[in-house]
Amino acid sequence: MGRTIATLLLASVLTACAASSSDDPPAGAGVRGVVTIEPACPVELQGSPCPDRPWSGTVRIIALDGTIVAEVDTDRDGRFAATLAPGGYDVVALTQAQRPPTGEAQRVIVEDGAFTRLSLAVDVGIR
Repeated sequence: MGRTIATLLLASVLTACAASSSDDPPAGAGVRGVVTIEPACPVELQGSPCPDRPWSGTVRIIALDGTIVAEVDTDRDGRFAATLAPGGYDVVALTQAQRPPTGEAQRVIVEDGAFTRLSLAVDVGIR
């Protein structure tokens, strides 16, 4: 009897851990993506890579009627996610307007039961 209870308890704990895994996608629909800051180097030379860097900050999601529906922060790797109702949205990384770095909005369509993937870039203004 004690062994059965212990086995059931262990199974419950393992199920709960699996259900809360950070790799599990959020339920519903929405948008998820990554924001990078680029260019990362003033001059890129062949053989001397200069990869874009993750950008940390806030991503704003605006419905097509102009209503701000969400603001989410990126993680340290520049990733973000937001659960949204199906429809059209403009998604932008918030920066200081009219001065580098600048983010440019991208329009996305969110379909029911799916997450739209998106890559945003923040331009530092160096060339």
